[in-house]
Amino acid sequence: MFLLSSSASGLQAQLHALQDYCNAKKLTVNAKKTQVMIMRPGGGSGNGKLAAGESFEYAGLPLEVASSTKYLGLTFSQLSKQHGFASCADVLAKAGRQAMFAMRRRAWELGACLVEQQCMLFDVFVKPVLSYGCELWGVDVLLRPDCSSVERVHRWFCRRVQGLPKQVTAAISLAELGRQPLQSFWIQQLVRFWNRLQNSAADEDRVLGWAFKDNLELMREHPRMAH
Repeated sequence: MFLLSSSASGLQAQLHALQDYCNAKKLTVNAKKTQVMIMRPGGGSGNGKLAAGESFEYAGLPLEVASSTKYLGLTFSQLSKQHGFASCADVLAKAGRQAMFAMRRRAWELGACLVEQQCMLFDVFVKPVLSYGCELWGVDVLLRPDCSSVERVHRWFCRRVQGLPKQVTAAISLAELGRQPLQSFWIQQLVRFWNRLQNSAADEDRVLGWAFKDNLELMREHPRMAH
């Protein structure tokens, strides 16, 4: 479970509510595996740590403050004005690079060395790894002026599969293969996800619609969080 709050008191209130629910349902929470992360830029004290007087506890036990945490396959760390959730993509780039090397090694063992075969295998085994959760972090990556870490993995593959030198531009290596940058795929996923959110908001019985409306209300209460 991932609890979010715009204030320290709000988060502690959520922890108390969780404790009351778990006590009523005869459930237990491992406090040693429960962490708190300050996501706002600068952290509670301006250096990524808790501010003076801030502390969090569950059932009377203090909770560890972590610099990053992993939830549903995405690694979240402290936000910054420049990168937002882009750190998720940086971690996925490492996983995608490993998947790409494993794919190419296995393809070589099986004799699947044609360029068309390599591209197909990349889209099946590597592209999903590089694009996982792009509906969340894709916006921040698209706004970056430099090439994202995940797209660099894609560009490296396009050059290597054609045996092109580093001097060849990314546009040429992609055009020769008839491929689009991964950003094009992320935009499609973002639009589809936004449409699903809009449709869910009209259905009062869908949990996704409730969460979407709550997020909009949170942004209205705290406009700075929308930037």
